[in-house]
Amino acid sequence: MLEAAGAHTLADHVDRIRSGADLVPITVPSGSRALRARRFRMYALDDRDQVVRAIRTSGWLGFEAPLPSVLTRLVRRWPDTMLDVGANTGFYSLVAVTADRHARAIAYEPVPEIVDLLRDNVAANSQGGRITVAPIAIGDHNGTAELHLPPPQVDGTVETSASLDPGFKEEIERVVTVRVHTLDGAWAAAGRPQVSVVKIDTEGVEEVVLAGATQLVAACRPVFTVEILEGADVDAHDRFCADRSYADVALNPTEAVVGRPRIAPHPLSPNHLFVPRERLVAVVDELQHVPRLTVTQVA
Repeated sequence: MLEAAGAHTLADHVDRIRSGADLVPITVPSGSRALRARRFRMYALDDRDQVVRAIRTSGWLGFEAPLPSVLTRLVRRWPDTMLDVGANTGFYSLVAVTADRHARAIAYEPVPEIVDLLRDNVAANSQGGRITVAPIAIGDHNGTAELHLPPPQVDGTVETSASLDPGFKEEIERVVTVRVHTLDGAWAAAGRPQVSVVKIDTEGVEEVVLAGATQLVAACRPVFTVEILEGADVDAHDRFCADRSYADVALNPTEAVVGRPRIAPHPLSPNHLFVPRERLVAVVDELQHVPRLTVTQVA
């Protein structure tokens, strides 16, 4: 109620008391929406959530820049449903539903402990009512799969590197069996909503997730944000773009490179956009309005 009345400072004070100073307000960069629709809160977990820690320390640009700003503009351009594949504790889902009051998000996260944290963050926000938490992995079949979890980090930071790929981490502490769907299967289970953006961060199996999105791509032609790390199956990503008429846009903190003929992983710029060619002009227009970002188009 305090937020609705515009009493943001007082609302933050109440949250600090209620959460033992653990709820951190995050402001999405301004757009055409009301101020109260541009703020959300996440639990810092005593500084163990690396996303919240990065933003609290370095501001909005402190975590995976420029992807949060890019996703904000894409959702405002197409405020439909965002699929957050590998949602972690919910940052990108909360960005999406905060960016536009018409947007919805489905947050897919298979790690049981992290699902609990994700639900807490969703529940801490009124706009969290437009987020559906789906405690499943996205992979190459519908059923169950083995999820491989590395040892906890020594400083207590929430470990987010669980993967369906047993070789993603050199050391695995435990393996848990989780529910898994293809992206087409998960989308069908959600009622086949109109999807405008899909964020994929699945610790080394991104190409598998894309391979299971045939029906979704045909029906919705969404923009994908894809983390591509060293060692990824770049040929599979190139085939996806070529076969489905998508263009690659490589993102780094200061530049968006549009239209390279082949995808090239880089340790300092792992995030890419896969953009339907019929939406490329619109996406480039949005990128040109992201602060501190230069758009370079490769002939």
